[in-house]
Amino acid sequence: MTSLTQHIEALLFTAGEAVTFSDLSQLLNVPEEQIKKALEELSAELQHHGLALVTTNTHAQLVTSQEVAEFLAQFAEEGGNELSKAAMETLSVIAYKGPISRYDIDSIRGVDSRRMIRQLLLRGLLRQIRTSGKASLYDISEDALMHLGITKKEELPEFENLSRSEDIDRLVTQEK
Repeated sequence: MTSLTQHIEALLFTAGEAVTFSDLSQLLNVPEEQIKKALEELSAELQHHGLALVTTNTHAQLVTSQEVAEFLAQFAEEGGNELSKAAMETLSVIAYKGPISRYDIDSIRGVDSRRMIRQLLLRGLLRQIRTSGKASLYDISEDALMHLGITKKEELPEFENLSRSEDIDRLVTQEK
């Protein structure tokens, strides 16, 4: 596997969502034609693996392969749909303070939140807001709002008080 193909695989894995060929081209500073050739190589490399490459005319995304889909469905059922305390804490911080960076979430929680954020993104409870030149921001998704039976964050209990809490704001600014 070429280093270009490895870099594309890493970028797609990290992104966790579809990425345009033009974005890959810009990030890797190579023409789109090279990107397409590397994607073909990656697709071939992923045969009989747990991941697969899905491409359209303009985007590429790493997804779970069909071969392991049944296993993952069983795994998801066994785990249940309940969120852990850490996941609920992370979701609450993001619901009341979002859009918010992972650094600020970590500052409020006092621990590394990468794993929890990833889980919540995978469940569709968060959305990632990419900003140019800055860290991504996170906010609760429309699916999370629907799951909670509300149409906007402002309907959360004590939203006005908690979202504007000076104690939380001080905690975040102390860490910076």
